[in-house]
Amino acid sequence: MPVNQLPSILFLVSSPLPARLLRIFQKGAQVEVELGSDLLTLLTSELRLSKQGIEKIQTIFWQGKPVDDLAQCVTTENGELALSAALPGLVGACLRRGGVWSALRDSISHQGKRISERGKRGLITIKLFNFMLQEVGPLLLNRGVIVTKDAFVELCNSTLLWDQVIRVSSEEKQLTKDEMREFLNKTDINHFKLLVSQTPE
Repeated sequence: MPVNQLPSILFLVSSPLPARLLRIFQKGAQVEVELGSDLLTLLTSELRLSKQGIEKIQTIFWQGKPVDDLAQCVTTENGELALSAALPGLVGACLRRGGVWSALRDSISHQGKRISERGKRGLITIKLFNFMLQEVGPLLLNRGVIVTKDAFVELCNSTLLWDQVIRVSSEEKQLTKDEMREFLNKTDINHFKLLVSQTPE
């Protein structure tokens, strides 16, 4: 089903953002982006991260390979991007982008590859770890992410989440917790677009 035809589920939650919502990024959530753009453009133009925000991302993986030069790594459909703050120990030092030990992993680093998908939109999976959950997660949830039915059911079964939920709506129709669970039990739709807004603190 095309992204623009997926059911959209909007959660309005009280601040701070429930940790249960952020944990979906540890397994990964899909985001619609412009394909063929480099990672620097993705982070600034698509995800709206500031220069200071990007500097906090110490470890970046694209397709399972560490990335040093964001301008030379290009997004492709169904690719996977992982963002993390600094990882501990020697392994963390080696994986850190632009670090003094990065030369030790030349053979596994992403070398970048130009493709001709520029201007086309498609889905990539984004995973977030440690401090990046708090830094990037709320931005992604606010713009909307694609989650599987299984991940959404697991999310909706969290009691702690519902303690902070003020309102849930789909296609401008407000839903109760029980109505949401009934809908999920009956539907054969496998993916949903999840959007999250927060009340002011």
